[in-house]
Amino acid sequence: MSRFATPNQPDRAPFMVWNLDLNEDGTTPKDKSFIRLPSVLSQSCAIRFRILIGSTASIDATLHTNYPLDGSPYARTKFHQKRFNFGSSQTELICEFRIQRPGPYQYYVSYKSVDGSDDDRTDSISCATDANPTLDRIYRAFKSRRTPTSYFLVDPQLTLAGKPLPLDAIALQSVSPKWLGPMKNWSPHLAASSKMGYNMLHFIPMQQRGGSDSPYSLFNQLELSDELFEGKKTAEQKDQKLRETLLEMVHKHRLLGVTDMVWNHTAYNSDWLHDHPEAGFNLENSPHLRGAYELDAALVKFSRDLSDYGLDRMVHTPEDVDRLLKAVDEHVVQPLRLWEFYVIDVEPTVEAVRVAWDVAAETVAAEDQLALEKLGGDERSEWLRAYMVGSNSHALSTRFGRTVDPARTAAVLRLLAHGDKDSAMTQLRGLLDLLNLAYYREYDADVSAIRTNIGERVKYERLDRGSWKFGKPVDSSFQIVDPLFTTVETRTEGVPDDRLHLANNGWIWGGNPLDNFAGPQSKAYLQRAVIVWGDCVKLNYGTSPQDNPWLWEHMRQYTLRMARVFHGFRIDNCHSTPIELAEYLLDEARKINPNMYVIAELFTGSEDTDRVFVQRLGINSLIREAMQAWDSHEMSRLAHRHGGRPIGSLAVDCLGEPGVFVDDEHGAAHIDAVIAPLSGSLPHAMFFDCTHDNEVPAQKRTAEDALPNTAIVAMTACASGSNRGYDELYPELLNVVHEHRRYAELEDPLRVGLGEAKARLNRLHAEIAQYQEVHVHHETEYVTIHRVHPVTREGVLMVAHCAFKGAPSQSHFDNPKLYGTAVTPEFAYRLRPEAGGHAPVDDSVLRGLPSQLEHLAAPPIHQHRDDRGMFTELRLPENFGPGSVLVVRTRLVDFKPNLDWKIRTCADEATARLTLGALNAVLYRCDAEERDTIGEGVYDVPNLGTLAYCGIQGWYSHLKHIIPNNDLGHPLCGHLRQGYWALDYVSGRLHKYSEYYPEIAPLAAWFEERWALVKRVPNFLVPRYFALTMHTAYQALVQRALKLMPGKVVNSSRFTHELALTSVQLLGHVNSAGLRPISESKADCSMSAGLPHFTTHHMRCWGRDVFIALEGLLLATGRFDEARDHIIAFGSTLKHGLIPNLLDTGRFPRYNARDATWFWLQAVQAYCLHAPEGLGFLSVSVPRRFPDGETFVEWDSDEAYSQSSTIAELIHEVMVRHARGISFREWNAGPALDSQMRDEGFNVAIGVDFVANGFVSGGNQWNCGTWMDKMGSSDKAGIRGVPATPRDGADVEIVGLQKSALRWISELCNSGQWVLDDAVVAPDGSRVTYRQWNQLVHDSFERYFWIPLDTQDDAEYHVNSALVNRRGIYRDTYGSSAEWTDYQFRPNISIAMTVAPELFNPDHALICLHKMCAVLAAPLGMRTLDPLDMRYRPYYNNSDDSSDALVAQGINYHQGPEWLWLTGYYLRALLRLMRAAVQKKGEEAERALRTVYHELHANMVNLKRHIAGSAYAGLPELTNKDGAHCHDSCESQAWSSGCLIIALHEIAQLEVAVHKVLDSHT
Repeated sequence: MSRFATPNQPDRAPFMVWNLDLNEDGTTPKDKSFIRLPSVLSQSCAIRFRILIGSTASIDATLHTNYPLDGSPYARTKFHQKRFNFGSSQTELICEFRIQRPGPYQYYVSYKSVDGSDDDRTDSISCATDANPTLDRIYRAFKSRRTPTSYFLVDPQLTLAGKPLPLDAIALQSVSPKWLGPMKNWSPHLAASSKMGYNMLHFIPMQQRGGSDSPYSLFNQLELSDELFEGKKTAEQKDQKLRETLLEMVHKHRLLGVTDMVWNHTAYNSDWLHDHPEAGFNLENSPHLRGAYELDAALVKFSRDLSDYGLDRMVHTPEDVDRLLKAVDEHVVQPLRLWEFYVIDVEPTVEAVRVAWDVAAETVAAEDQLALEKLGGDERSEWLRAYMVGSNSHALSTRFGRTVDPARTAAVLRLLAHGDKDSAMTQLRGLLDLLNLAYYREYDADVSAIRTNIGERVKYERLDRGSWKFGKPVDSSFQIVDPLFTTVETRTEGVPDDRLHLANNGWIWGGNPLDNFAGPQSKAYLQRAVIVWGDCVKLNYGTSPQDNPWLWEHMRQYTLRMARVFHGFRIDNCHSTPIELAEYLLDEARKINPNMYVIAELFTGSEDTDRVFVQRLGINSLIREAMQAWDSHEMSRLAHRHGGRPIGSLAVDCLGEPGVFVDDEHGAAHIDAVIAPLSGSLPHAMFFDCTHDNEVPAQKRTAEDALPNTAIVAMTACASGSNRGYDELYPELLNVVHEHRRYAELEDPLRVGLGEAKARLNRLHAEIAQYQEVHVHHETEYVTIHRVHPVTREGVLMVAHCAFKGAPSQSHFDNPKLYGTAVTPEFAYRLRPEAGGHAPVDDSVLRGLPSQLEHLAAPPIHQHRDDRGMFTELRLPENFGPGSVLVVRTRLVDFKPNLDWKIRTCADEATARLTLGALNAVLYRCDAEERDTIGEGVYDVPNLGTLAYCGIQGWYSHLKHIIPNNDLGHPLCGHLRQGYWALDYVSGRLHKYSEYYPEIAPLAAWFEERWALVKRVPNFLVPRYFALTMHTAYQALVQRALKLMPGKVVNSSRFTHELALTSVQLLGHVNSAGLRPISESKADCSMSAGLPHFTTHHMRCWGRDVFIALEGLLLATGRFDEARDHIIAFGSTLKHGLIPNLLDTGRFPRYNARDATWFWLQAVQAYCLHAPEGLGFLSVSVPRRFPDGETFVEWDSDEAYSQSSTIAELIHEVMVRHARGISFREWNAGPALDSQMRDEGFNVAIGVDFVANGFVSGGNQWNCGTWMDKMGSSDKAGIRGVPATPRDGADVEIVGLQKSALRWISELCNSGQWVLDDAVVAPDGSRVTYRQWNQLVHDSFERYFWIPLDTQDDAEYHVNSALVNRRGIYRDTYGSSAEWTDYQFRPNISIAMTVAPELFNPDHALICLHKMCAVLAAPLGMRTLDPLDMRYRPYYNNSDDSSDALVAQGINYHQGPEWLWLTGYYLRALLRLMRAAVQKKGEEAERALRTVYHELHANMVNLKRHIAGSAYAGLPELTNKDGAHCHDSCESQAWSSGCLIIALHEIAQLEVAVHKVLDSHT
């Protein structure tokens, strides 16, 4: 029995939610431009749209879709609105709804965004007059916007015999009703098709045919052809018989029915054209065709009268064609004077302008006069042309139809001729001649096109033996070119002739199918570019029913009649059918049959254009043609392209995550669901071995190729199609017009032509519809296709020996080696047409070529073994020549059929006991941590490199990109196929960590159990099951971690999940760096400042870093015990009134930080606020590493930890020591402690000026006691021992933190919760209460730190005007030894704003925040220095060995590079503005809230993207300029994540109020 009992697999499929992440601007990603939702009867599903809060489209985001959200009938133009929901996610907006009906649907997103003219992110406040009270520059205006329309397509749910028919199972056969004979005789034919394994029949049109007898030239769309019935029948009786026949097809023969729909044209002799000539493009509704008609009529006459011009009516050679074209030019084109349609008639125009001159009502606008004066040459002529023509447009509809606007022309001439009328008229003639010159050139170009197109057509029709006019004379029956127009007779007197001349339909080589080539913008008819169908009149629909009401209704009735009977439509000539019409008619059809299956051929020449038709019309399958392949290689390419995923594809299950769907239709019920990303795809294909338009293999290739060709099609993972007669080996393509023989009634279709083989292939095709993994291999003339079920791994393999013309009969073939696979023969055939055979002559029945379908012996199958294991070698049977196919079934040996389910189970059980410390070991651990703890390092993948982590995250950081892209070519996948080293590494390290964390042992066993099964599959499947196993484990581990970190912020969104997990990532055990010199636990945890650089020994645990990060990483995640441990551990080392910068496990802590102490105090304050024990924590006793708080003692001496203080006493000691003044020299000062620092730098001095301001101040020019602590180390640059940023004096963030501590202690004093002395002693011996000290700092801050906008206000503040670089900000320091550095603009201000907002004048703070946004805010972090500062150097390179003193060896660490932890404080400072804005009223409140709320989240968009894509799954320490990656940065930094988490925590607290105000103004 297994160590984990596998539960039973559920019978019911999960509720699927297909998620689509929209772009930042709300648009659909380009790789998702075609979205197809599978529609499965047994599985409910929904679609979800997701936008990141803070992205451009996130304000008032609303989805508009014509999917009927309210359950009403579908209407294409009726869009339903559904707002994106803030509800369950703090960082994402979601809009989702159930999918319950098939069809094509549209959607777009509306939103409000910042007006582009305001969004320049520049420092636009430069003086006091710019800073108005409402600060409109900051409360920016928003404009309503919307995205372009996008589409999604829901597949129909087809059923046959009560069972679902997947689209990939369709085996369709095209038939011609005319060749079936009367409908009452169809039953044997239907039975034959069913016996052949087809499950769908496609009928070419069965309506009454027009004069040409073509089934695609319909005489009456509303009545079936008489020849399908015996005796006279009414239209209704015919329809009834058709319905009965279709019912018989479905219930007796198990065949669905599809019919052609011909909407684009009608027969030239359709009776209804006499009454409705407006249905076509005639010279009345399309006058632009007049020139084309006149040319066409002249060519008809020319053909009739050809002998009169002394020309031979027969055309045999290219020279004959040239003589014919010269005659056309002489006797047709020139006499027509077509140039008159192009040019302006000069004299009448001059006269019209002369009259307008006398009226003199028009003048030239001043700006036009200025433009005219500036221009010269061709530019001046073009300007005059545009001005004089004005709004007069001309589409070659009349002779001399081009003209100018007389009034405008007179006005401009008055200027040109200075009021001289005669001179003006003379100039006008010259101008008109100039204009006409361009028009004559246009005419010449069109005549050239006319000559070319006529010539090319004549050459094809007269010189090509395949043309129907080959060998025919040029006369009235076989005209020089087919006429482009039909003239109908009218039944009503007085109808103008122009109404009766109708354009015929056709097509244009390489034309844009979305353009109407009969429209006024096109010259296709005039230029004779239309390859015409002379028997069809092109129908003129316009773009809506209002444009041609009778025609639209006529076609609607035709469509509804067919929709009531058939299960699907094939749209004939789809690419030339007006797309608006097709939309309308298909919408009408789907009202009757929502599961209408729609197929079409598209000859657009563009996949993008194909996609337009597919999306808008809801085409379910695009017809693709195997007969288009010119050799076996192209055949294999088509099979590969049209469906399936590679064998061994990474499990789709890996893409899904457990989640919840909120069902608005059922009272907002929460439904457990699997959330999976929507993948873009190609339109679904219906792959035909041969359509009814294709030449058959006997014509285009060889008759033998019919079998391999159809076998390849049947094995392709899509719908398949064929044409009646293909299986019977018809010798040639049948002409649907001229062929009148009928299909033979086959006594046993299995014994004719391909018969038995094709039937088995068709049934196999339907059977393996779910075998979606495909491998296609081409070798010489062989094509091998292997289809495999993605779960059971059962497969079908087919080898086809193609028989293209000219291909060798004997070709090399490497016998397939199928590793770990058993093979069972299914069948093998060879098609042998009779040599030189011809189809039997039969004037009444269609017959195929005589042939023999030879049964081949089963292929020899041999099992062998090599260093890769057991394999089966498949050899070709004898006589496997061209025209042969074989099929075998495959199954994996020793394979567990439910392996997918086995892998995906019991992970929760295996991880149920894991602690957060154990999770750190399982999920993370960078190289140094691993080596420090278990003596091994991170895994190195060949051709990829080392992983970021030793744990599961290291692998998953690559798998999360490999899985959705199915990137089987990734180096990791290649490595997994080569051996099991990775599998053994994963479980092996878990066993080693079980010594530290026994609760890891079950997980190690879980992995071993699965690895044992994975090692039994062939090597090509190892990546799949490795990925599935790791994905399953990763999801369980993440859920376990989140469960152990309760809290609203942790569980509010995917982003906060990722941030919270950095708490697990950065807190772990290493042997060399704990919180105490001697630990009671073997697995105690300490916080790493950042990975991978700050991991072990004394460099792991930093005072300021820990306490800056603590509130976010530990308190917001509910890790109160770990927070408590860190506060106490650092508090125990308090010395000189300071918390150490480097803890070094408490052995040799270093006290070179002035700010760490104040961040510790802030953390204590936060802990008391959030932790369950609250202020009780202040009385907790802490053993002192240095008993007297001053003298160094060894960590293992009896004195160490011999005395204790409470937390409150430690706080008081900090305040007392700072008030009295701190002055000491670091213990062990010298190179052993810091090899870079100069001797003076080891001297630490800190004090408080109680007389002036109460600020804590300290440091000197040789040390750097704040977080900006980069010490120079380059001798070459002469900066060793020179700090880049000493920041000595009073630092703005320390003053803020000091004020926060003073305020808190004062409040405790006031409430009686402070049990110690309420005062400190100043250097002069006076007592200063905490309340007094707090007030002193409060009253002093603005005077000492604010730099006013206007110099005239400088006197009110402590400002040296000569040193100010930027105004309207707060200075960075006060009292520095280098005074100019006080005025540097840095982001430290936001720390003070956050912890002590009461220090700031709100108006000043708002101005400063605006400037921080404009100047310091970067894509991920905050610029550490104003870019205008002369020392701004934004690229950090710690290896820089130059002599540049501003960058050498990374001295510019804090002089421009962009640090992420400050972003958290900046966002929290912005949050203070929002809190104030909530109190505002009316529109101003709305604008303020929208602006600030958007600003908060906009700053997070890039952060979300970074952490989601980071190999370290964290936020970096810093970036270079504008978010560029910095190689020397930690990839995951504690304070970067921690500060952002707490910012999100505060945002969450405010969201209810924000939404309430926003909703009230929506």
